[in-house]
Amino acid sequence: MMRRTARGLALLAALHGALLFAPPLSWPLWLVRFTAIETSLAPFVTGLVAVMLTRERWVSVLGALGLVAGITPALSAIPAYLRNDQAFSLVDWFTGTAPEWTSVQRDVPMGEGVSADIWAGAGPGPHPAVFVVHGGSWRSGDKGEAAHVSAAMAEAGYTVFDLRYRLAEEHPWPAGTEDVRCALAAAAAESARFGVDPARFAVLGRSAGGQLALDAAWTAGPACGLPVPALRAVVSLYGVTDLAWAHDHPYEPDVVDGIAATELYMRGTPEEARERYDLASPLFRARADRPPTLLVHGLWERCVRPDNSERLAAALEQRGAPVRLLLIPFAEHGFDIRPGGIGEQLSRGVLLDFLDQHLAGG
Repeated sequence: MMRRTARGLALLAALHGALLFAPPLSWPLWLVRFTAIETSLAPFVTGLVAVMLTRERWVSVLGALGLVAGITPALSAIPAYLRNDQAFSLVDWFTGTAPEWTSVQRDVPMGEGVSADIWAGAGPGPHPAVFVVHGGSWRSGDKGEAAHVSAAMAEAGYTVFDLRYRLAEEHPWPAGTEDVRCALAAAAAESARFGVDPARFAVLGRSAGGQLALDAAWTAGPACGLPVPALRAVVSLYGVTDLAWAHDHPYEPDVVDGIAATELYMRGTPEEARERYDLASPLFRARADRPPTLLVHGLWERCVRPDNSERLAAALEQRGAPVRLLLIPFAEHGFDIRPGGIGEQLSRGVLLDFLDQHLAGG
């Protein structure tokens, strides 16, 4: 029985470890790989147990391979944790522990076609506010993405406006950007009702929402007939920053059909709509007077290349704008969706530090 158990555990550990490095050839296989990465400590445990239970050489080798593969993502993240003064919780990784927050208003209108779930910040107000913009290749997705991160921000004293905006194909660029700006303007206009301080607003976006967050933060003028307050900070997690370049440099295979999504959003190819592509690309709008910017990207990406964040960080830095770049080894697209993951814990800690630095206080 023990021999059979050791063999089964060794095979399971080796297979799981192999999936960490297997190229995703389709969307279903990408999901399998994503799951393998986010549970990467499992083959470490099963491989270790297999090695301890067996004397068979081939079983030991398989178990050791799974063990090494499984511990690699955690070990590779140690320098990033140390550089950013963050601590990793093994308990949170295994349990998926996430903050719980019950003070939430659902589906609050924030302008024509725009609504939000509002997570009331802890403690006495008025609170600084963070406006969250979901991903989904501009054509899908909805508010409620990574709710545990919104709960963590609310628990830290930030009121969170988790936005639902209009989607392509019916509403291509710049509709989504204007929706975010309308929500900012509406919240500022009714700041007393929402208990927020319009002088301390930030925008956070994921994936396509990262492009929308940067675009909204860097667009001047009123929205929905109301003034839009100046932002204190902007955060893009694995967002597109140069739409034409991203269109022309997809991963192969393009498991998220990013080329078609971009053309739908921009109403044409880069050759057909170059001016729109450039106007919608934050990379070409980097200036010294931009608000402090946090860019977060995984280095194990197969959806949006990390070059997007790296190139924008370099452009902002070159112009003297305050920018912070966090690159996370072995983190895939959407790594922060899973509570307690290696990348999620790191990015959540850095995010809260960044918000405290730029939004806390008067």
